[in-house]
Amino acid sequence: MTAKATEPTPVAEGIVVEGYSDRFAAAVRHVLAVEGGYSNDQADRGGATQFGISLRFLVSEGSFDEDQDGFADFDLDMDGDIDGEDIRQLTPGDAIYLYHRCFWLRAGAESFPAPIGEMMFDQAVNGGIAPSRKLLQRAINIVIREQRYRTIRLVADGVIGPRTRELFEAMHRRHPVELAEAYRSAAKDRYFAIVRRFPSQGKFLQGWLNRADRLGRA
Repeated sequence: MTAKATEPTPVAEGIVVEGYSDRFAAAVRHVLAVEGGYSNDQADRGGATQFGISLRFLVSEGSFDEDQDGFADFDLDMDGDIDGEDIRQLTPGDAIYLYHRCFWLRAGAESFPAPIGEMMFDQAVNGGIAPSRKLLQRAINIVIREQRYRTIRLVADGVIGPRTRELFEAMHRRHPVELAEAYRSAAKDRYFAIVRRFPSQGKFLQGWLNRADRLGRA
């Protein structure tokens, strides 16, 4: 499957080489290392998983047919549907392609400075685009509260609008370390909330908390 480029690089007249940015390449290596290989834990609500790509996600996001061969591009065994066997056949290259297409670009990770963009990317992979953005808004609010700014706090709605951008830039410029730590704290709070709502997920909690601790520290 052909990788989608962030910035095509011309190498000669009529020839273009496409590839991922160095920043994405570093971030995705970290995420792949965290996600690991094949798993089919019955407690995992996403179903069978390979390289962090769950069956539930692949069914919803892998049904496009860019090569126009009559099969969904991630119906890898070409049996007419996307199922557990397709999860088994995923390669690291497939996972990287999906991470870039569905998370890195959609989260707008590269539009945020490091390590915030990388942290948002990680949490988008782990929990979705909207939750990763809500965590940023909650982190901004934490910094506003802890630094005692007389500023109306953000509504954590997952929409990165002008006011979120304005407050992010101000907090990141003045308190970059505190903002990153606040994002880690917000991620931990989200994991605790998941376990309160779905007690069966408690078996994953310590791993999730370790993941939150490592955010932005690669």
